[in-house]
Amino acid sequence: MFHLKGVHHIALNCSDVVKVARFFKDILEVPIPEENMVEGAPVYFQIGTYTRIGLHPHDGAEGKGGVGQVDHLAFSVTSRAELDYLVDKLEAENICYRGPITQPTSYNLYFETPDGHHLEVRLDKDEFDE
Repeated sequence: MFHLKGVHHIALNCSDVVKVARFFKDILEVPIPEENMVEGAPVYFQIGTYTRIGLHPHDGAEGKGGVGQVDHLAFSVTSRAELDYLVDKLEAENICYRGPITQPTSYNLYFETPDGHHLEVRLDKDEFDE
């Protein structure tokens, strides 16, 4: 018997790893050191305590958009101010987005990386939200 501790990392295939890494750094403010962004090499970074993401070089020839590909990554924020701040950044960078959409248990914002990876940033509602 074994016990899975959690997700070690999520790998995203990228046609331009450095461009996607800069997107995570500039738009989502993930602290990725410039020296870790090397053309043609994977880039790994940590988000929060337990989540690692790996950006991998990929020529797009095999499996692009097919079965077994990651559908989207969902990140959490803790306040509406953070969600609104991200909307302002997306607008300032002329990045298309959808939302924030009010769901029964959350507010959800959707957009894509330069390589077309679908991202979601969500704020979970608590008992005091309408």
